[in-house]
Amino acid sequence: MTIVLIILLVLIAVILAVGYYLFVSVFDNQFKGKENNDPNFIDSDADLMRPTSKKLIDYQASHHEEFAALPLKELEVTSFDGLKLKGYLLEGNPKEIVICVHGYKSSMENDFCDKVHIYRDRDTTVLLLNDRAHGNSEGRYLGFSEHDRRDVAKWVDKLNEMYDNPRIYLHGVSMGGATVIHCADMKLKNVCGIVDDCGFNSILGITKALIVDMYHMPYFPIGYAAWFWAKLINKVDFNTSIGEECVRKSDVPIIFIHGKDDKFVPTWMSESMYKACTAPKELHLIDNCGHAAAYICAPEEYTAAVNRLLDGKVK
Repeated sequence: MTIVLIILLVLIAVILAVGYYLFVSVFDNQFKGKENNDPNFIDSDADLMRPTSKKLIDYQASHHEEFAALPLKELEVTSFDGLKLKGYLLEGNPKEIVICVHGYKSSMENDFCDKVHIYRDRDTTVLLLNDRAHGNSEGRYLGFSEHDRRDVAKWVDKLNEMYDNPRIYLHGVSMGGATVIHCADMKLKNVCGIVDDCGFNSILGITKALIVDMYHMPYFPIGYAAWFWAKLINKVDFNTSIGEECVRKSDVPIIFIHGKDDKFVPTWMSESMYKACTAPKELHLIDNCGHAAAYICAPEEYTAAVNRLLDGKVK
């Protein structure tokens, strides 16, 4: 009996240890994995950004200098848990404002150096966020959409204080897409529409996909061990915000955009949320397109969809 108990305790310890490793590798911005140490990691055929990873990186690099020259004004809010968060305002029409939310371990420069042209052409005021634990915003652990949606709510409040009754739109890519989708049922003041570019439906859903695809392990029991550490250390519950439930309760129009060949966030997640959405909506599935590359693969379709949203023409 004693030997059985020891074996059981050792097994539990191993599961918790592996779960902790998964938690820090995903949530901790101080974690240094292969993608941080190998400059060719993202370009490889084996990464989850294929088949458009190199095309996306090259395209972003060609726009970074132009993005850096934008006349951005730094803003700051304090999060619900006391972090100083930074955002950068590109001023235009004060009545039409879009909040841009970047993706997982990415940046506003990478995810919006291209798409910002859509809004500049309209003279839209643009607020580009540095998510918590990214850029010069404070925080060690990523919000992974759950804390981030509450951070976006703070930015919405900030803009409503700065401007007189503006129309506010949310535009997110990848984890940022999940963030804005998880804002859909929050009834944020003056938010009039959402663009979800390849966002996942829930933390539970994406961690299941990543553990299977990246680590080639079954979700049980390791995934639940990672969930335990995320809840204990980062106060994030994997099952609090479910995209399908959020959009079912939404009354603002939503544009869903997703690459058909996305290996990181499964395309079916956008299809599922589109089907559940009861508000005016559009779904755009882009051919021959991997993760976060929809704009470079179909710029005209992407731009037209965003313009219809801002013009109030989504049915």
